[in-house]
Amino acid sequence: MNKYFILISVVCAIVLGIIAPNLFEHIRFLGNLFINLLKLFALPLICSALVAALGDLSGNVSSLKSLSKKLLCYMALSEIIAVTIAIGLFNLLQPGIGGNPDMLLKGQEYQPPSTEGFGFTDFLVSIFPDNIFYSLTHFELLPVVAFSIMFGLGCTAAGSSTKPVINLAISIRDASTKCLNGVMVIAPIGIFALVGAGVAESYLSGNLKENFAALLGFVGVLMLGLFLHGLWQLLAVTFISKQKISYILQQSLPVFSTAFGTSSSVATLPVAMQTADALGSKPFVTRLMLPLCASINVGGMMMYEMAAVLFFSQMLGLDLSLSQQILLAIACILGGMAEGGIPETSMVSLVVVFRIVNIPLSAITFLLPLDRIIDRIRTVVNIFGNMCGVILVSKWITAEESQSQL
Repeated sequence: MNKYFILISVVCAIVLGIIAPNLFEHIRFLGNLFINLLKLFALPLICSALVAALGDLSGNVSSLKSLSKKLLCYMALSEIIAVTIAIGLFNLLQPGIGGNPDMLLKGQEYQPPSTEGFGFTDFLVSIFPDNIFYSLTHFELLPVVAFSIMFGLGCTAAGSSTKPVINLAISIRDASTKCLNGVMVIAPIGIFALVGAGVAESYLSGNLKENFAALLGFVGVLMLGLFLHGLWQLLAVTFISKQKISYILQQSLPVFSTAFGTSSSVATLPVAMQTADALGSKPFVTRLMLPLCASINVGGMMMYEMAAVLFFSQMLGLDLSLSQQILLAIACILGGMAEGGIPETSMVSLVVVFRIVNIPLSAITFLLPLDRIIDRIRTVVNIFGNMCGVILVSKWITAEESQSQL
């Protein structure tokens, strides 16, 4: 029901932003309140989701070393290709060029990130600080993400003694998700205030048409990127497994419908496991790989983050070098891992990459009205890609490895 209220609030914000633009000067604080609440639950959700996902691997990785290496190779390849597609398409087509930056800045001056500290060595040092509590208090999310990954892997290495810590992380993740769902109850109000303010300023400046055209361009280029990401995985499975494309797609229809309907990779797992087995994956590979991939291999989400940061950077006139875009891609991969297969948490992980280039966090609210549909399509691409990965890894492992796991 909330999605309909969001849609209504967007329509009302557009109409009133045009016919009564001065109204939004008085209610802008409601949008700022909404953004603050999103930020409030960003840290606990990101930390707990990563620790829960990685820490719960205790006993699996050590016993399945060879399989785990192949699994990690596939996940790394998939995530790198996802962000590379976004970099290629958004640099080639540049849908953010022509958009009015006042839609984001709301009269404030944009402060681009300093070129100092944006190199590889400075970037690497910045995500491994000497004091994690300093990063927490200053809302520096990349160090928090890096720490959470290392801590989760440490829980995996320590074994069963860390089970209480993992259970605590799972509880915090679930509680934070519930709190985030509660924040989304007031999303229509926050979106109404922020979108209305942006429309009003665009209307008064005469750039309304250009801004809407730029946003539609963003969605179109992103959809093309998601299609290409799913296509290469489909072609890879077709080539390796010697199965027809039509047969693979026909068998995958239940996965597509469930993923689109629930917008959750985790909720789609039972259907995806059955389909992967039907398409020739080995059951033990399916049982290990799909739950893990549903948590941390979300290439569609990482592409979305990279696309969004490039789009708004183009709108703000920020000229990012290739090396800087590669560093942002690394940040998108780390931030996307924190989503954990949980629906409707994309705005939380977007905070990570937006902070790096000083993109105003109000930009997130311009994506929220479209995020419901985009999230469902991302989920379809994510779970289908993970299912393809299971089949590919099953074909990759040797007969000896397969026999040792039976």
